[in-house]
Amino acid sequence: MIRNSSHAAARAASARWTAADIARNVAAIVLGTAALALAAQIAIPFKPVPVTMQTLAVVLVGWRLGAGRGLASLAIYGALGSAGMPIFAAGSSGAGASAGFIVGFVLAAAFVGWMSARKPLEGWRAIAVFGAGLAIPYVPGLIWLSAATGMGAPWSAAVLGAGVIPFIPGDMLKLAIASSVATGWAKVQRTS
Repeated sequence: MIRNSSHAAARAASARWTAADIARNVAAIVLGTAALALAAQIAIPFKPVPVTMQTLAVVLVGWRLGAGRGLASLAIYGALGSAGMPIFAAGSSGAGASAGFIVGFVLAAAFVGWMSARKPLEGWRAIAVFGAGLAIPYVPGLIWLSAATGMGAPWSAAVLGAGVIPFIPGDMLKLAIASSVATGWAKVQRTS
């Protein structure tokens, strides 16, 4: 009985957060949200969904912040933009045709953060995890795009032509950048 209560006390002590811990986590979440808002402003106008640097920021925020803080950061970004703050692509806001992609961003950041907590992302593992992270937003994105525009089923040629095809070259570049950054970071961490 004594062993169980001391074990419970040790768990409770390790679960306490200091004000500094809370401040660091809040700052990380706010910085992640700001990074995504800035990346959204690097946009190539394309209708109905613009081409931006958002997805690169999404996977990098998830990688550096982890699943919980990455999810929080992206959820705050989505909530602020949906509430009218002009932080979505090219200064837009509200739930437009790309709202499903914003939902996918939250899921992608959580996934990349969760995977990076299991084992450092480098090499082929980084490529696979970031590739999946870049692909995740397409699922809710295409479903929403299909419903919002009436262009047909999410897998129809019209929806794929508007919501996937224009983004493939950029996603390949973003995959190369994210994988290179994570692999380089892992190598630096090993030598430190």
